[in-house]
Amino acid sequence: MPAKTLSKLRSTTAQELLTRPFKPRQMLLDPWLRTEETCIIWAASGLGKTMLSLSISLAIAGGGKLVDWSAEKPRRVLYIDGEMHAQDIRDRLELLSRPKMGILARYQRKNALENLIFIARQDQEVGAPFYDLTDEKTHREIISRVRKEDVQLVVLDNFTTLSEGLEDENAAAAFKQVQGFLLELKRLGVATLLVHHANKSGHDMRGSTALETTFEVILGLKKPSVPKTGEARFVAEFGKFRGKGDERLQAREWSLTEDGWSITEALPEDPKSDSVYKALKSLRFKSMAEIAKELGVNKSTVSRRIQRLIAHGALKKDEHFEIFNMVREIQREERGGLPDCGEPDHGTETAGVLLETF
Repeated sequence: MPAKTLSKLRSTTAQELLTRPFKPRQMLLDPWLRTEETCIIWAASGLGKTMLSLSISLAIAGGGKLVDWSAEKPRRVLYIDGEMHAQDIRDRLELLSRPKMGILARYQRKNALENLIFIARQDQEVGAPFYDLTDEKTHREIISRVRKEDVQLVVLDNFTTLSEGLEDENAAAAFKQVQGFLLELKRLGVATLLVHHANKSGHDMRGSTALETTFEVILGLKKPSVPKTGEARFVAEFGKFRGKGDERLQAREWSLTEDGWSITEALPEDPKSDSVYKALKSLRFKSMAEIAKELGVNKSTVSRRIQRLIAHGALKKDEHFEIFNMVREIQREERGGLPDCGEPDHGTETAGVLLETF
């Protein structure tokens, strides 16, 4: 960039920044995707990352919902695909847009199909050039189309097939051009969803850790412990989320059948990485209610998760009650032996919570 351009960079004082009016960022898909933010969804091949990405795109384009993730109103979505045949895209759209799938109501379907724009490599003439996210010309072309079509979400499926100029995905420097493009879309007020592959272990995304710094949201799709039949099946785990979340962002198992998406609670592959387990072992909380408040979930959710941890052998039976009593004793000692008037000092939960199933 020429020096004369750098000399014109805007500066602002802290006082000016505090008084400047900003346009509120809007929810594209509540509770986790907003305008001006970037998200990456990664998974091993065959788990269903494209089916999930298409479902998200349809929900946002039509103002619909994806289980308990909801779009407030219809938005324009640009979906750029680097490898799928156009007929396969059509077949998946036909399946996912049916009212019985639960993503779109009948009255939302027309809006969704008109608002969702596809540019697919396999739909072009043989030998025609296609987008390369490492190329500045591609950046200009996509930005021009985004402005022209009033697009508010760009989906890039997937990073590998759309980055032919990237010789080594593990090289941090090589990702800088892509990073700059994603930041430019942010400045335009546009959200981006990048689809990517898992590494060989299947426990993390492929490529440089520099990828992580760009995204407000990182959503990993992992193999479930017990595989079942279905169009797509995975455990969805948010590895990073900068906004305030809720229990809809907890690890859950997703399954797609002919009747739509269904979800059940799921523990991570390593139960000891579960947020409830970590909260218990931190010795900071003396009740399920306190853990629930800290994690932004219902107390019944904490109870079910504890029962699952016990079933998986990560906790012994009644170990959580022992931990709660221990924390109470620690806190009582810190208060010089005085009782805590805000809590019962017998350390037990209600019978209703004890009998919750998982």
